[in-house]
Amino acid sequence: MHIRILLAGLAVACSCATAQAGGEHERRLAAELTVIAGDTRRLMTGEAGPLERDGLVKRLNGALSSLPLLLRRTSDDAIPVASIRALVARRDWRGVSAALATLKHRHPFDARQLLVAAPTPEMLSLGASIHQTTCAGCHDVTTGDTLLPAKNLATQLRTMPREEFAARLLLGVHGDRTTRWSNPFSNFELSSLIAHYSK
Repeated sequence: MHIRILLAGLAVACSCATAQAGGEHERRLAAELTVIAGDTRRLMTGEAGPLERDGLVKRLNGALSSLPLLLRRTSDDAIPVASIRALVARRDWRGVSAALATLKHRHPFDARQLLVAAPTPEMLSLGASIHQTTCAGCHDVTTGDTLLPAKNLATQLRTMPREEFAARLLLGVHGDRTTRWSNPFSNFELSSLIAHYSK
């Protein structure tokens, strides 16, 4: 009898862990699709300089190389990625955008946990502290046209959809091999950082 209870408890714990991992894979995939779509939008509008456009294309190709794995982790089909890669190679940004819209429809990014309507003074203080200790060194310095510019984060928040900004913070710093950095922050810390940039 005790063994059955123990086994039942283990089964519940394993299924909860699997569901949680699946939820995190889905969240990461949805955030990645949101960021890829945002980069594609920037390429479509031509708002970036020539070097930055080259950097965006490189970043798109890098994201597309890991996208099949993210799709498989969420039990989705990775076949559309090959056609998106072909569209990127042809610089068909409208085609890329349309293909991404289909994937984003299947995997919408829910940013509600990160976008707080009425932040507390504690959140604003925490966000300012995180910015100073972690972000300011790169993002408070003005750069010209570079492959991967570290733009002012408050300005970025004002120039892109809030959900996209939240997805970018959730995924961490893309940068290059020397500056790539996974997100080390909790939802509350990210919410605080976004609140700081929103003020």
